[in-house]
Amino acid sequence: MKVISRITAYLFHPLLWPTIMIVIFMTFNKYTFQSMPFGLTVLKIFINTFFFPAICVLLMWKLNLIPSLTLDDKKDRILPFVGIISLYVWSFMVVKKGGFPTIMGVFMLGVLISLFISFVINVFYKLSLHMVGMGGVLMAMILQCLISPNNLNYMLLTFIVLAGFVATTRIYLGAHNLMQVYVGFLVGIIGQIFGIFFFYFYLIMND
Repeated sequence: MKVISRITAYLFHPLLWPTIMIVIFMTFNKYTFQSMPFGLTVLKIFINTFFFPAICVLLMWKLNLIPSLTLDDKKDRILPFVGIISLYVWSFMVVKKGGFPTIMGVFMLGVLISLFISFVINVFYKLSLHMVGMGGVLMAMILQCLISPNNLNYMLLTFIVLAGFVATTRIYLGAHNLMQVYVGFLVGIIGQIFGIFFFYFYLIMND
């Protein structure tokens, strides 16, 4: 069970979710993304949202700015948070100005807002960033189900089960307690909700 839990932590790392979601969005919104080459688009999101942030954290570790890559203590997360948030501001601008459909812009803005909220909470309380990611993607899938002409209820159910599984593995590994998991999940949901409202009622009106 411990091996499975660790593999799950790597497969569903929070920084990988934008890449996973662009694959899902492009698969179920082929008409909306028809002008964007699949491989190049996924690669662009992967480089901006995973590769650069991962290199940033790795450099911090190599320079002894953080004690480990696992970031077990909340104080160890402060510098990585600053670096990742900065890179995600850039990533959001790439999506917003790069011709990506609205659904990806909304998702990325929600991710950015979740990161800001997580950073503030992390000063006082250690929350589960894996569950921040799960809460965000679950809300994104609900939005996808609402706008898609296809019946994607099975996908939504899959993500609900996956969220429960990831939460269980984080508790099993001793990385977080139940409340930290709940707080992270709630932050992810709230971030996407704010992202939807802010994107539609401010950014689009002022475009």
